[in-house]
Amino acid sequence: MKDKRKIYLRVCCQIIFIIYVLFLIKIILFKYRGFISTFHMLIAGELSGFHSYNIIPFRSILEFTKLMLHGYFSRGFNNIIGNILVFAPFGYFLPLLYQKCRKWKIVILLAFPVSFLFEILQYFLYLGSADIDDIILNLSGVTLGFLIFQGIKRITYKKQTQRYVATIVMSAVGFLAAGYLAVDYFGIMFGITNRGNQSNLSENDNALSRALTNDDRVNIILDDEQEGLVTDKEDNKVESDDELDLYGVITELSDSSISINKMQEEDFGNGTGVASINVEDPDIQTVYITETTKYMWKDIYDVNGDKVKTREAAKDDMEINKNISIKGYQLDNKIYAVEIVIENFLF
Repeated sequence: MKDKRKIYLRVCCQIIFIIYVLFLIKIILFKYRGFISTFHMLIAGELSGFHSYNIIPFRSILEFTKLMLHGYFSRGFNNIIGNILVFAPFGYFLPLLYQKCRKWKIVILLAFPVSFLFEILQYFLYLGSADIDDIILNLSGVTLGFLIFQGIKRITYKKQTQRYVATIVMSAVGFLAAGYLAVDYFGIMFGITNRGNQSNLSENDNALSRALTNDDRVNIILDDEQEGLVTDKEDNKVESDDELDLYGVITELSDSSISINKMQEEDFGNGTGVASINVEDPDIQTVYITETTKYMWKDIYDVNGDKVKTREAAKDDMEINKNISIKGYQLDNKIYAVEIVIENFLF
């Protein structure tokens, strides 16, 4: 009777492990774009979207730690702790189910290529960011899982049945915790929670019915019927083109201006493309900010930018290497920002 119970519990743990692996693939590779869509794009040779990489150890970890210390605890915590915990079951199930995986080195040797493969696939399939820090955090999670297994192994001694029961209980608690994180952090990208208000900016929104003040104390009025800028200086009337749109990465910051490395649009010739930064020969653009410049923060949850959440921001939210989009106008050969959207990629 005990042997049958032991077999049933082991099969149950194996099923849980399979479910966990499927969950791991979903949350790492296909949280923004489904498998079928990715497969069709791969067959058609039309893969596109946002992807990036980081090969500097602890760079991302430090950035997320700064977020935690500057009022964005949930975002930083979920990225760091989430990457650890998501691989912890891997370090527990392997030694539990397979006798040959009872040594830490063997578990790490098995976990490393899995984590590395996930990062490579994210980059080459345009599914997100390939980051060496993710591998570091993943392997830390594997180590944590292995230590948990060792602890329970000592408590249960040679009672394998109790280990299976403990695994099932831990899995239930883990799935509940994962469900909470899914709603709290991944809810928008999975469609569990509302995405919030979209940015007030629009491609067709070229009318601004508010007065602006720049460093030269020039009052500017833009509306649908005006093609030019009207100033309060009779001898300095300025003709203006359409409202300017800029997009790039902040390279310098000061009290009155910012410098950005403008994004370059690469057209694949079939209606798709990707934006990239020219590192070797940057296209630097200086943009002036005023007291009336409006700031917005946009959290982007998928590679296509379909799932976003925006909120009001402040000048202090801008940092070097942050992606921003700018709407502004040109006056006396200078570009002034009307609205700056700070883009925060969460994939």
